[in-house]
Amino acid sequence: MFRKLRELYSEYKAYVRVDLIMYAVMILLIILYAIYTLAVG
Repeated sequence: MFRKLRELYSEYKAYVRVDLIMYAVMILLIILYAIYTLAVG
């Protein structure tokens, strides 16, 4: 039982890490796009 919970926790942690990386990349892209449009347009 405890072992199963620990496995689920490690999997969940990996998914959360991927989500955080994706959100960070999206935010960076949005910021870069805003800077680009302000500089060019």
